[in-house]
Amino acid sequence: MVLLLLNADEYLAAERLAAAKAALGDPEMASLNTAELTGGQTSAAAILGEALLMPFLADKRLVIVRGYLDHLDKRMSQSKSAESAAYSEAADLLTRLGDVPDTCDLIFVDNAVDKRRGLWKGFTAGADSQARKVPGLEALIKAGVIQSEELATPDPKRTLPGWIQQRARARKIAIGGDAVAVLVDFVGPNLRQLDNELEKLSLYALGRPITAQDVRAMVSDASEELIWNLTDGLGQRNPRMAMRALRELRRNEESPIGLLAAIARQYRLLILVKTALQSDNDENAIAKRLGENPYPVRKAMQLAPRYTFAELEAVMAALLEADMAMKTGANQDTELDLLVAELTRKA
Repeated sequence: MVLLLLNADEYLAAERLAAAKAALGDPEMASLNTAELTGGQTSAAAILGEALLMPFLADKRLVIVRGYLDHLDKRMSQSKSAESAAYSEAADLLTRLGDVPDTCDLIFVDNAVDKRRGLWKGFTAGADSQARKVPGLEALIKAGVIQSEELATPDPKRTLPGWIQQRARARKIAIGGDAVAVLVDFVGPNLRQLDNELEKLSLYALGRPITAQDVRAMVSDASEELIWNLTDGLGQRNPRMAMRALRELRRNEESPIGLLAAIARQYRLLILVKTALQSDNDENAIAKRLGENPYPVRKAMQLAPRYTFAELEAVMAALLEADMAMKTGANQDTELDLLVAELTRKA
């Protein structure tokens, strides 16, 4: 079997590979019959060579190849002709995948092969009388030479709640719909963390159905944490850290306007906390006075020394300007990127 996992969620892909390894039987013998190859460190010849080896005292071999098709696709896109080494390697791989025996499960795990290019669509290799049509991944899937599985991250607004309920039922964990909604809001589409949180919540609930109140008590709000990571990156004038946090927030399906409002809330709290620190440095006392939980106050207390009041006022002015631009026709994602770039610029 040749299996293609494209754009697979990291957690779902790990589960699928674990199941493939378990299917080999005895773990000690399975390790002797498993090969794992990586991207630019391997080749079509090496992959096919591993796939054609006979299993050692077992019925099957497992060959896992991570990132190779991504790497090959990029090499092909940079080639000037279909007679390049990259195209030749692609032709070798694509025309020989049908030779992979039933004694081997060959699994490719990749992110994003461009479906407009030759590796996916196919191409003509060679020239003139030597020319031959090479089928792409798409044709091989249609012909049954390659199997493909969809393991995309569930959409937070449409399919993630159902995934959580399904995972809870599989673990014999009872959880209410309102609790699922809060869990989605707090954690987002991080399936590995969601699975861990379900286990933790089930131990906390001791057999009764998990409630929204349980989730609020036991699970930290990942979106709030990521907003603080973004604010921290801005405060350190660290564009890489700030853009990484912004990218993670976008994965949680946050709208640009919503993200801007969340950033503004953090900075307003920074101003309030910095003002309070002039007369008091007790975290709990400041939190009580501001009507905030201790955690965000603690984060603000850590960040406040990095800003002067003049800098915080300038930040709020920049936020107001970005808000106006977003609401009067500017591209909202672009405005957010420009705002982060401006706020992380070194003085």
